[in-house]
Amino acid sequence: MKPLDILIMAAYFAVIVCVGVASFRHRDTDSDFFLANRSMHWLPIGLSITLTAFSGINYTAFSTEVFGHGLYVALSVPVFIFAAFPVIGIVMPFYHQLGICSAYEYLENRFDVRVRTLASGLFILWRIFWMATALYVPSKVLALLTGLNLYGIIFVTGTAVTAYTAAGGIRAAMWTDVFQFIVLVGGLLIILYLSAARFSGGFAGMIETGMAGDLMKPFHPFDPGIFSLDPRIRITLWSAWIGTFVAFMSRYGVDQVMVQRYFTARSLSTARIAFHLSYAASIFSLILLALLGFAMYSHVVHTSAAPIAANPPMAWFVLFITSLPAGATGLVVTGLAAATMSSVDSGINACCAAFVTDFYRRFHPGRASLQSSGINRRLSLFFGLVATVAAMGVSHMGTVFEIANKIINGFGSPLLAIFLLGMFSNTAGSRGMLAGGILGTIWSAGVSFGIPGMALHYYAVVNFLGTWLLCFGAGWMDRRFLGGGPSAGQLAWTWQALHRPGHGQNNPFERR
Repeated sequence: MKPLDILIMAAYFAVIVCVGVASFRHRDTDSDFFLANRSMHWLPIGLSITLTAFSGINYTAFSTEVFGHGLYVALSVPVFIFAAFPVIGIVMPFYHQLGICSAYEYLENRFDVRVRTLASGLFILWRIFWMATALYVPSKVLALLTGLNLYGIIFVTGTAVTAYTAAGGIRAAMWTDVFQFIVLVGGLLIILYLSAARFSGGFAGMIETGMAGDLMKPFHPFDPGIFSLDPRIRITLWSAWIGTFVAFMSRYGVDQVMVQRYFTARSLSTARIAFHLSYAASIFSLILLALLGFAMYSHVVHTSAAPIAANPPMAWFVLFITSLPAGATGLVVTGLAAATMSSVDSGINACCAAFVTDFYRRFHPGRASLQSSGINRRLSLFFGLVATVAAMGVSHMGTVFEIANKIINGFGSPLLAIFLLGMFSNTAGSRGMLAGGILGTIWSAGVSFGIPGMALHYYAVVNFLGTWLLCFGAGWMDRRFLGGGPSAGQLAWTWQALHRPGHGQNNPFERR
């Protein structure tokens, strides 16, 4: 790396530290530390939702996927809009009517404390794994780009994000996400401009080169195989739409990291506007990353005598980035760091919120206090440390695209099944849901780790359907043989009951 690249990296980390310090106040209450006192505007909420989902894995995975396989991955982009309808129309009003801090508080009211702690514990474990992977994968790329020690990069990045998250809570995480979004998108735009300027055809020539290499497939030339129902085909229209929809509903519907951002909004309408901004920003960012894949391909074709198949896509990514002019490599490094830190800071705060709300305060009511900044910050440091240490032990599990779809997206599906049964089923009871949730988690682990060769997006679907059926079956057996089932008090927390006329008169969000 050149001195200008190092200067850009140093400036980025300096700004992040300043934002964290500026956000440091005595975040004495849980409402402030976890929910920013429900006072956030739609701009930081929307961009924070985007950056929280947009990890360093996506930064490298999407562009290298386009480079290696074409635009098949772009088939899933419309699902951002498809998922917006149920999220804005059902999920957000439902949560805001409850006025809770942890999404899993709802499950105790609908079922019992065992189901609540199961779901919250599953989320914490799932999110720690996600944070570890989100730290490891881009850190490995950064190590290749910079020549620095991999574990040193993981340690520095993990320590920095843990420090400012523990200092300023969710407010610090969300405002740093705004800055990190600007860094990521601005850096991509500059890199694409520099890449296009290197060749005589400019931007149009870069696109034409990619088209000549079939990077526009399956759109040009058109591939009718995208309509195949064969679940073994890597990506089809159906796997991209159905699988991504399930994964997005898990992400935006039951993931504490996401729903916690809805809770910070000053009103329901603010949260809805923020979500519109979020999916628009996500689509724009993915378009830029797809173009980055075209830029990579154009560079390889024009500068390398070796065939594309001679190196894996990630190796070409590193060679492409290191060939850019002084400063551009630094922009990529800061973009990767921004995408990584935005996911990890959100995960730390969400894990802390879930643990405090669902375990600490629930089982130690005598210790609950409005002056809780000490425990919140200590837990933030703890979860940041655990994620950083875990990242150092993440081994090779396939390409980054496979990691994101096969494992990470698949493990959110059991939570989605539990929530949907709680919201819309009048027969789901506590014992059946507890047994089905445990079995569904085991099922999802077995599918994700033990079944190769399936279309990547279908892992989320299979895990969701498996958990749904196991919960349904366990509930039927409980009712049939043990006389179980939901009580009238539990059924009062279904979607239908909560939306009966007059039920929302005491909703604090509707009065704002």
